[in-house]
Amino acid sequence: MRRFFSFLLIVLILQACTSSEKEKIQHLLVQREEAFQKKNLALYLSCISKGYQDKDEDFEKLKNRVSGYFETFDQIDYSAWDRSIQIGGKNGTAIQQFRIEVEKKGKKNQYAEREVLHLHKQGGEWKIIEGL
Repeated sequence: MRRFFSFLLIVLILQACTSSEKEKIQHLLVQREEAFQKKNLALYLSCISKGYQDKDEDFEKLKNRVSGYFETFDQIDYSAWDRSIQIGGKNGTAIQQFRIEVEKKGKKNQYAEREVLHLHKQGGEWKIIEGL
């Protein structure tokens, strides 16, 4: 009986840790949404690992691309929903639907898709390492 309660306690602790880590990732993704809304490059980059690499794009190329978006468009409206977060150790994956609407000189364009973001826990903080 004592073994069962010890096992149950370990399972509950692990679930609480995972839930807490999911909340941290959730917060990071909300912060990224806010960065789009405010066109705040520093806030956006705080969500991204300096070691970011996706296909031929590294952190600097991503920084330049997003900076270009923020300079080009008068307004950016980004929202995400139907989010699923999976964690395995120091790695995580977030899958979500998103919609982005950009406006320039009164003309709006909209794009909606599903994105898969890969994350890594670095120094106690989650950062996006791939998928943008």
